[in-house]
Amino acid sequence: MKNIINFFKKNNRHGGVIDSPEDRVKAFISHWYDQWSKARIKMSKDVDFDYWGDLISDVDRTHFVAGSNSGSRNSFGSQADYDPNIEKITECDIQGDVASVFTEIYEDAFKSSKYHVYDLEFDTEKGWKIADISTLFHPPKSPVVDAYKHAGILSLSISDAPFMDREGHIDLNENTLFQAERNIKIPHLDEGVAKLERIGKLQISSGVLGILDFGYDIYNFEPLQRKVKSGDYPVETVMIHDRVAGIRVKLNESEQPVNWYAANTSSGNGVYGVDAGNLAIFDVGHLMGLSRIKKERIFNKWCLSGKPELVSMTSEDDCVISTSGFGDGAYPAFWGVNGQDEVVSLYIDFMILVQETENGLFVSV
Repeated sequence: MKNIINFFKKNNRHGGVIDSPEDRVKAFISHWYDQWSKARIKMSKDVDFDYWGDLISDVDRTHFVAGSNSGSRNSFGSQADYDPNIEKITECDIQGDVASVFTEIYEDAFKSSKYHVYDLEFDTEKGWKIADISTLFHPPKSPVVDAYKHAGILSLSISDAPFMDREGHIDLNENTLFQAERNIKIPHLDEGVAKLERIGKLQISSGVLGILDFGYDIYNFEPLQRKVKSGDYPVETVMIHDRVAGIRVKLNESEQPVNWYAANTSSGNGVYGVDAGNLAIFDVGHLMGLSRIKKERIFNKWCLSGKPELVSMTSEDDCVISTSGFGDGAYPAFWGVNGQDEVVSLYIDFMILVQETENGLFVSV
């Protein structure tokens, strides 16, 4: 009887209890492709998302852990996202009851590859089930920054880099923004309470800091031009209406800044673009060892909470990610200095608690 049961388990085309992560992934890809093929024939060019949703729901129920799915319900393309004819398993990592299956899809029309990483969990009754799928356009275990660029990037940050003045229309004040709890009433914002919150300590060992949108690939990356001392530095945010008005790293807890300069890169002006609703401050030395798949997993996990949070790239708490004010756009970062022009803080202003004067000057409120 046991042999018969095992025979049916291993020969169940799409579902059932599956003995290996690779078999589950193969079954999912085939099932998804069968449903997509069926829908393409029936719907032609007129997509019926109710019909497609029913087909893909069957796939999700069969292959995913409770609460997870393929994310395919609301999209249908002329090319299959998963195709057993061209998607090949390249690697499988198993660590106890969790596993990762890596696949590569070579797209002949574009002469390039796409990659999927399937994260799976094992259930004693249901076997291996998929918990998440990541899609990447570079090998998943490759570094986010090419190794040959590391030394050059780190050398762009020096301890005595000259300060860059802020743009002329900005007169923002970190001390005004980062106050204790207070009531705010300004014309462009509903009345609310701004709260100062400490979220932990950022661990900096290389002294080289970076700021970027953590949700996008890194291309021509540059660190902040000015290097800081290694240490564990408190991170604070100002929140109002569940939005982050500002985030700062206190590089010296005993002093308040009295002046501010642009926290610029060697070719930038201290203003950082946002396309995925976040900015991160991090140890650039640790970023160099980060793989593309780990970066993807960190960001996806952070997105579940969407709150300012310390995360670990390659060492504990070496990065902090924050939502960016009202969302996408561009936001200024500043070095706060004492009377001797020594850096005591780094902060990003998300331009919520600001007002524009009659002269076109932006000031903190």
